[in-house]
Amino acid sequence: MTARKETSRRKRRTGWILGPAVTALAVTGLAPVPAATAAEPSPSGEAVITLGTYGGRTAKPEQIALGGGRLTVAGWAEPVEGRALYEYDLPAHGGVEPGPRRLVQTNFWMNYPCGDSHEMCNDFDSRLWALGDGRVAYHAPDRGGPHASGGQVPSSRLSLGHWGPDLVADAAGQYVVVNNLEERRQLIGSFDAEDASQESQDGLVHSRPITASSVWGDSLWQPGTAAGTVSAYDLRTRTTTPDIDVDPGSNCVPDSLQAVGRWLFWQCDEEARAGVWDHRKAAGIPVEAKRWSRLGDGFLVGDPTEGELRLLDFHRGAGETPSERVLAQRPAISQWTVDKYGGHVAYVDEESRIRIVPVDVERSPVTAIDARTTTTLDLRPGAKTPVWSGHWRLSRPAAAWTLIFRDGHGNVARKLTGTARDGAAIRATWDGRTADGRLAAGRPHTWDLIVDPGDGGPHQYVSKGTTRVVGGRSVHRDADGDGLGEYYAMTAGGKLSVHHLGTTTGTYVSQGWDPATRFIPFGDIDGDGCDDMLLKSADGLLRRATGKCDGHYTPVNHATPHVQIGKGWNAFDAVVAPGDLTGDGRPDLLARQTTTGYLFLYRSNASGTLDAAVRVGTGWKGYRLIGAGDIDGDGNGDLLARDGSGELWRYSGTGTGTLKPRVLVFRDWGAGRTDLIGVGDVTGDSLPDLLSRDSSGKLLRNKGNGKGSFGATVTISTGWQNYRGLY
Repeated sequence: MTARKETSRRKRRTGWILGPAVTALAVTGLAPVPAATAAEPSPSGEAVITLGTYGGRTAKPEQIALGGGRLTVAGWAEPVEGRALYEYDLPAHGGVEPGPRRLVQTNFWMNYPCGDSHEMCNDFDSRLWALGDGRVAYHAPDRGGPHASGGQVPSSRLSLGHWGPDLVADAAGQYVVVNNLEERRQLIGSFDAEDASQESQDGLVHSRPITASSVWGDSLWQPGTAAGTVSAYDLRTRTTTPDIDVDPGSNCVPDSLQAVGRWLFWQCDEEARAGVWDHRKAAGIPVEAKRWSRLGDGFLVGDPTEGELRLLDFHRGAGETPSERVLAQRPAISQWTVDKYGGHVAYVDEESRIRIVPVDVERSPVTAIDARTTTTLDLRPGAKTPVWSGHWRLSRPAAAWTLIFRDGHGNVARKLTGTARDGAAIRATWDGRTADGRLAAGRPHTWDLIVDPGDGGPHQYVSKGTTRVVGGRSVHRDADGDGLGEYYAMTAGGKLSVHHLGTTTGTYVSQGWDPATRFIPFGDIDGDGCDDMLLKSADGLLRRATGKCDGHYTPVNHATPHVQIGKGWNAFDAVVAPGDLTGDGRPDLLARQTTTGYLFLYRSNASGTLDAAVRVGTGWKGYRLIGAGDIDGDGNGDLLARDGSGELWRYSGTGTGTLKPRVLVFRDWGAGRTDLIGVGDVTGDSLPDLLSRDSSGKLLRNKGNGKGSFGATVTISTGWQNYRGLY
């Protein structure tokens, strides 16, 4: 906005200078009022709102703001005593008929320590700045800093650390721009607390000399380094774009800037020059200086002269001739505002009524200005915030939205829909459960936000991201619930270590093991939410080491006794855990009988043990078996097998306890490899990977592609020949 008119706001009938207080308001109990305040019909297509009455007269709106389809009004209206803040919601697209009036805050602008007289507070008249997310920012009469109020976002109050006469110059989204006239500094604060600078906890994110400036998203637009240019400073990355030559060859240093998505309006009053820069076409649109003052999405509106509001439509962009028309003609127009978030125009007429004028200029596509989303969803017992949340500020309101979460295979984990919005902002939460009520898999998930613009056009993907689900449903070989697979190594001396990809030394979690123990990372067999380890001992017993969701296991003499779940397992020369083969959500076990080569399925049950064996195949002698997890993305566990000729085959699970016909994965593969491990996801993309060790001690990785195969072999570490076994 403008930097030229640097006058401090003063009390109308006194000489007191107001201190720096700017707020962003949030609803603390919105209250609808009687239907008598509903909008009145108007033959001109306008919606006409009467705020109410006060003292037997029509209540007069003192300040109005329109942003993201939300009209906010400050004024005195019965039955509330004193000045209050009210709001109305307009349709997301098309219409201008508002919903019922809601009370946002009482005693608005009346918290200044005025002593015996409330005159100063009663007459305070700061402008309301629509932030687009349901809130308005304003300069309060106290000296506490900028404020923002309204909507679902919590109220915010910034203490920018100065006591001089500040002035709000612009505000949008999370940011407010304040000119400190005493120190000749421009202060940019954030109402999102996490964006405050580390040096200051008052919400200050940037400080600079006072110039023309305007904020949109994270970009602070400002005059460039040369006359006739502008640039953008990124408030998040702290970088500045190259200058844009908006007025070539001129001496114009803009003293007024306004940014709305694709458009940037600039003006130099002394040089009587102005224009709109079209970012999409990288070209300018010349406009008549000093005639147009407020920017919308694809249009400008000029200050009313002789009761006339005019609109300049340039939505087709640079190179096309703009069109001009009259928006409204009234004997007297006082307060007026433009919804730059894809909305309309509102003004107060001579009878103190608020009129909302429909603007039919074609709007830009809906985009996400910014997003605040949970990066890690912690579903483990005792987690402080076991809910995923997202908050998106959009360039204009959406009529409806859809939020889709997918696992690494692209399978839909959860689909959420809604129409609720806060201005042009959307909020959504996810409890980490799938549509059937189960916990989502403990692995990274992607999400997409899709909106219906409400204008009959196609739905638009406006935002996407990733969140890691921790402590969710057990996935293959993830014993600590962090979404990554673990692998284990045993020394000849009986020390057990746990490893993640990227760590070569691992963490020794216990010692005193019998080195002959065969470890089988299994999954959650006892139903407590933590992965368990199966232990096959030299005497043929099969035991369960109960997991504690930390990936650590201890021998019998160091912890509670292991639970015996079987005996006679010396009859099997291969025992592997492929994941869930039976479709019941529990892990299963495959074992090959040494003498016959028969393959048996041991299904886990709700009692934390294994059901009786079921033969699922014959002729399995000569294969090296690898429990792979779900490597083809169909939700069922799979088995890998390397034959004596070096071919690696995939046997996909059916979900009913059987295996599909084999599919070749690699030919002549694995020569010289002493260990083969279907390790689960160790690369962080939620797709199961394959690890192996060769005879020289190299640790090798083949990255899973989620379609039943793997990428090329990569050496990730050396020196692993010192371990007795890898599991």
